Amino acid sequence: MLDTAKLLVLRAVAEHGSIAGAARELGYTRSAVSQQMSALERSAGVSLLIRGGKTVTLTPLGRRLIEHTERILVELRAAESALRQPGGVAGHLKIGIPFREGPPIMSTALTKVRQRYPRLEISLVAISDQQGAEEVKRGRLDVVILSTFGAGPPLPEPGLRQWILGCDPLSLCVPAKHELAELESCRIEQLREEPWIVYQNHPLSTVLLGLCSGSGFRPRVAATVGDVATALGLAGVGWGVTIAPDLTPGAPESSIRRVPLEAVDAKRYSVVVCRDGEQEIPEIDAVVTAVHAVTTRQVSP
Repeated sequence: MLDTAKLLVLRAVAEHGSIAGAARELGYTRSAVSQQMSALERSAGVSLLIRGGKTVTLTPLGRRLIEHTERILVELRAAESALRQPGGVAGHLKIGIPFREGPPIMSTALTKVRQRYPRLEISLVAISDQQGAEEVKRGRLDVVILSTFGAGPPLPEPGLRQWILGCDPLSLCVPAKHELAELESCRIEQLREEPWIVYQNHPLSTVLLGLCSGSGFRPRVAATVGDVATALGLAGVGWGVTIAPDLTPGAPESSIRRVPLEAVDAKRYSVVVCRDGEQEIPEIDAVVTAVHAVTTRQVSP
């Protein structure tokens, strides 16, 4: 029978593409990882890895085994959840949240969870939307609340369970005294000559650049930032225009005007994520239920 521990090592090797990367993640020596992979291949009776210098790739059978591994892990986590003793919600959860991105109702919801379940200790960890799901998958966080951007709800990643809390539209954000501030709506092509505050290493970068490209121009960049809060702050002092989700507050809100964008389907989706199979753990179930109840009353469905 295949050894689950060795399957986890195989998954780490596959994701890092090297023995050394898997060893760093797992806290093993490279020799130990190599030995476990050799033992797994002997047990399976087939080659699972193609070794080439410092890099490693999976054979087709190796990739199929990884797919089965994800399903096995889901069932194991579900079994562990079922063995948890019923009773009051207690213990310790590490929850990731993108503090600077909002919407701020996320932290409000978690405050209500703490008030309702005083025996449950919650540690909040600042994460980016890009890294949140991976931190849960690796078991470094129990739950994350994050944002994704697009024309439709995101699809869950293998091994993860997600719930869509709601969504809010993207709007053009301009300085309060800008000539566009009083418009009821705006088209992207009207912004060809505007200085733009654009995003770097942020999901909104793809959306913004795609909208401009679709209208036949490249944005004239006035500033490049890494988060929405900074973009709104620069827009508020007249540095340029940008796009941002409606529920991410400006600082102060009176310094900017939000103008609806015509023919733009992209939205920000607020999502709560945990590892598939762990959603029945009482503490995680309590958090997911409470956060969903609070946010669905405040975020547009």
